[in-house]
Amino acid sequence: MSPGAPYHHFPDRRSLLVAVALEGYRTMFEASEQAAAASTESALFINLLHFIRFAAANSNMFTLMYESELVRPRLSPELAEAQDVGFRLLRSEVIAATQHLSEYERSLRIATIWSAIFGFALQTNRAMLRGQPMEPMPDELAPEIVRQALRLLA
Repeated sequence: MSPGAPYHHFPDRRSLLVAVALEGYRTMFEASEQAAAASTESALFINLLHFIRFAAANSNMFTLMYESELVRPRLSPELAEAQDVGFRLLRSEVIAATQHLSEYERSLRIATIWSAIFGFALQTNRAMLRGQPMEPMPDELAPEIVRQALRLLA
C-alpha cells in the first residue's frame, strides 16, 4: 500500500484517525456486550472490568480513543458521541443498582467510579503501576479495583 492510499478514502489524517478510533469504540462495546452476556457477574462489573482489559490489550488504540489529538484541545464530535454511548451505558447500569440514591449522590458515585476505572486503565497503560514485591500485578488487581469502585453503590 502506498503512503497516499488512505487519502483516496479519507480527506485528511484526522478523518482517518477518527475512523480508526470509532472502530475501537465499536470493537470495545461489542466485546463488552458479549462478555456481559456470557458471565454470571453483574453487567456493570463485567463492563468496567472489560474496559480495563480492553485498554491493556489495545494500548495504542486506547491512547488514540482517550488521549490523542482527537480529544485535545477539544474532543472530536464523533468521539464525543461514542463516549456518550459508553457513559449512558454506565449511567443506566448504575441507576438500576442505586434506586435508593438521589440523582446528585448517584452522579457523584458515577464520577468517582469512572475516575477510579479510567485512572487505573491509564496508569496501567503508562506502566505507572508495576507489581512490586508482595503486590499483585495490574492484571490481577483489575477485578479488585472494579469491586472496590462498585462498593460506592451500596
